[in-house]
Amino acid sequence: MNLIFDLWEQAITLWQKGGILMPTLAALSLYTYFIAFDLWFRLRNILPKDIKSFPREKWGAFQDGGRVNHVIRYCIGNHNDRNETKKRFEQVRQNDGSYLSRRLRFLLVLASACPLVGLLGTVGGMLRTFDGLSMQGSYKMDIIASGISEALVTTQAGLLIAIPALAFSHLLKRKRKDWLQCINRLESITLRQINLTSQTK
Repeated sequence: MNLIFDLWEQAITLWQKGGILMPTLAALSLYTYFIAFDLWFRLRNILPKDIKSFPREKWGAFQDGGRVNHVIRYCIGNHNDRNETKKRFEQVRQNDGSYLSRRLRFLLVLASACPLVGLLGTVGGMLRTFDGLSMQGSYKMDIIASGISEALVTTQAGLLIAIPALAFSHLLKRKRKDWLQCINRLESITLRQINLTSQTK
């Protein structure tokens, strides 16, 4: 309990030392990680459990509900037309790919903005430090110390938000690539199934 209380006190102290840009960094942090985790859960729910053992031949393995089954049902529809199926798979690939790409680009913009906001706090803190250097009186050192503290804390906060977010974005890019490869495999299996159906008729 004391450890939690001490951590809370340290967080409050850092918040106060960071100056007026700390609420902006906090809001930016919450929104950045909301976007990141939203993408993570979306991709986690639509990808097969084990992408490496994703079966290539077993048609029935995909007809178990979820996004994969929805894609198959949409692309096959009520027809056995190979060209129409290809068009629908391309449409799914473009829609999913463009949506995920837009969200990932937006996540990168947010993550890149965090160090810049921290840098703005650094500039503000240094200006405050220079104002303290030009002053006379007993409060001079307090103003200088608070200015330097503001400059360092905001820079540190911006980097602490941005670095994990950038690492997270690279993981999400890999998940996006896995999903697009999954759609390609689904297309191959579906077209093979259509060929088999047409041959048996």
